[in-house]
Amino acid sequence: MSAWMFDAFFWLVVPVAIFEALRVVHVMRRREQRWAPRGLAYGGLELALLTMCAATGSPLLFVVLSVLRIAIIYSRERQWWGRRIAKAVLFGTALVLLAVVGDVSSFAQLSHVTLDPDLRLAILVLICAAAVAATVPVRVVDEPKETLSAPLAFIVFARVALPLGASTPQFAIVVPVVAAALSLVCALWLLSAGTRANHFDPSVLVSEIILCERGVLLSFVWLGLATGEHLSGVGALLQWAAGVLALLALEASLRRRPLPRPMAFFALAMAVSLPGTIGFVAEDLLAHGLLELHPLLAAAFVIVAAINAAALYLALVNIIVDLQARQTLPGPTLQPEGRPSFMMLATAGLSLVIGLVPSPFVTGATRAYAAVVGGTGRTN
Repeated sequence: MSAWMFDAFFWLVVPVAIFEALRVVHVMRRREQRWAPRGLAYGGLELALLTMCAATGSPLLFVVLSVLRIAIIYSRERQWWGRRIAKAVLFGTALVLLAVVGDVSSFAQLSHVTLDPDLRLAILVLICAAAVAATVPVRVVDEPKETLSAPLAFIVFARVALPLGASTPQFAIVVPVVAAALSLVCALWLLSAGTRANHFDPSVLVSEIILCERGVLLSFVWLGLATGEHLSGVGALLQWAAGVLALLALEASLRRRPLPRPMAFFALAMAVSLPGTIGFVAEDLLAHGLLELHPLLAAAFVIVAAINAAALYLALVNIIVDLQARQTLPGPTLQPEGRPSFMMLATAGLSLVIGLVPSPFVTGATRAYAAVVGGTGRTN
């Protein structure tokens, strides 16, 4: 079995894993209306499994850990659902092919391994299909059970697809176009939800917003990584962290009743990457990297970002207007706006700290990108 890979990419994934674990604890606390040892235990297991997946160099061990994670999620939710299993089957099949047919025992070998072209193509197609399944919005009823940042699919994409795709010319052409198209679909879906906001129950609308925004942000990550350009790759890794913070802030603020409007609008600012936030740094790097090699994709990226901002603003305003309308109806008066929760304040603070002092984090993302491409990426 290969050695563990505690490299720069592992340390970039650790914060994502921590936020995913905190979300598990938060969702279970909200479901049970109290702090419970069960929620803390499941959050701890989520953190342990995600960090082990990020650190292992063995494709087969990654598959075993993924299956174990699915079993633990089933014990937590008492329900199977096809999308999660489909993702695991797709990237699990790719990793088994890599280890058994390609005779690759460690991800560290991929930057210099020689694979049959058909096998290489099959592995890349399977992993990209898993990334699509991880990014596209799911059913609203499944939203609380889904992860915010699709960590396993993106770990596999970074560890396997990036080094393998560097020697496949079509990879940097086809995959970014698919990612850009997927981001547009998610942004238009969000815009549609915002225009139909008065037809939703507020909790359903919030789930729709989170799912569509998650799709937009993860598509940006996938787009930046797939181009093979250094700046866009670094920006994509920063966008991954920025997206997690923004989605946590959106979820924590929009689900709170009464709605804390200042925090809701700040969460919107994080999601659309206004200056001063980590997302602004990420999008700046990503856009400059795209502009270097793919000017049309850079234009598409800017257009989708604008649609996303307009759609989020429209949805948020409609939530506020709907809540105000409910206050005027006969019946109990809603309470004044609540105070921000710890999750809101923590994510807002982190977004500002990283956005205002980005250099150490950009350096960390640069090292993480170098670790996964193994010297094969462009360094313009």
